[in-house]
Amino acid sequence: MAFAALIAAYQEAEEGEAGLRALLPMAGRSLLEHQVRRAVAAGASHAVILVERVPAALSAALDRLRRDGIAVKLARDPIDAADRFHPEEHVLLIADGLVAAPDCFEAMAVRTAPALLVLADTPENEDFERVDANHRWAGLALTTVDTVAATAAMLGDWDLQSTLMRRVVQAGADFLPVDGEAGVVVDASDAVLLAERSDKSRDAGRTMLRRNSVQSDSWPDRFLYAPVVTRIAPMLLDRGIEAIWLRIAALVLAFAGAAAFWWGWLWTGLALVLIAGPVDAIAGRIDLAQLRNHEGGWEIRFLKGLLQGLAILAIGWLAMTTTGEIVYLALAATAVLLLVLARRGVQHLRKLTGSDNRYLPWLADGNAAIWLILPFAVTGYWFHWPIAVAIYAYITLFLQQNMLKEAVRQRG
Repeated sequence: MAFAALIAAYQEAEEGEAGLRALLPMAGRSLLEHQVRRAVAAGASHAVILVERVPAALSAALDRLRRDGIAVKLARDPIDAADRFHPEEHVLLIADGLVAAPDCFEAMAVRTAPALLVLADTPENEDFERVDANHRWAGLALTTVDTVAATAAMLGDWDLQSTLMRRVVQAGADFLPVDGEAGVVVDASDAVLLAERSDKSRDAGRTMLRRNSVQSDSWPDRFLYAPVVTRIAPMLLDRGIEAIWLRIAALVLAFAGAAAFWWGWLWTGLALVLIAGPVDAIAGRIDLAQLRNHEGGWEIRFLKGLLQGLAILAIGWLAMTTTGEIVYLALAATAVLLLVLARRGVQHLRKLTGSDNRYLPWLADGNAAIWLILPFAVTGYWFHWPIAVAIYAYITLFLQQNMLKEAVRQRG
């Protein structure tokens, strides 16, 4: 069943905090944006934000979501909100200020309305609204458009979020526990929380950043960039640094490195192309924390691969002009071609076997090819680097064929 999200965004933050809970900072963005992206990632077709006032920060958050192609609408009252859903849609109600793990959203998305995400009624869960003697509401409820409309019609001065949750319970909701053996997660600590002030939302963003790991198919990402990324990315997130500017910086560094190789400034080029890698990785971690594609759009991926290929060709050109042997340029062009084929093969293999394939990090890609230059730079055999890249990419293609055959055999 298709569903859409109804997000409450009208409650004020706790005393001492200016503004709405929905606009509390989280992972360099607003808490509202995090909620919308979580819902969309779980399958929501669109989101309706129930607000009473629209400050400039809320308008900016909605503009950022729309720029990423996410359908989001404002509703100024409950009746207006009910009118913005298709009659056959299920509605996922998201509590004001809720931070929930992706497993919670995904578990609710496959349920049939009415359903309620619940926690045990224990002292540590006292921030959550009590449902009955044994349960508290964990901030997610799945209901129907008819229930939303009926609740809005009889609401009066009552709070929509709380009243709608009660109507879902009265309709005989299926209780889905967050914790326990039959729950969404075994340990509910940090799985759900209500952020009423900025320290809670910031802590939730940092926790998410630590737990979110990029399942990369490149050994430099995992073993070289990770220590830098885990230290720098949280600081940049807190300062609101946009990932796109880091992407652009990485591309500029890669272009400058390729140009330096072209002009024979080998050590300068080496430093620039190596620095470009972790800068791009930091941007990827910021995107991941903000629930966007950690590899960037196809344009970014294309330019990144193009510049890495140009660095290899620049060394081949320099080798040809220095020695007079055209074979160096031909080998560099062959290396780039094989690297492109290897990269496509890795992507196909990843789709078939998943990101947990233990061999994926060691296969050739652009980052791995760049770092392969180090032993040749240290020993002074710069011109042999494209040859090593070609061999590395060829071995990758050979291994890919065997792994693809094994994956197809296991599926068949």
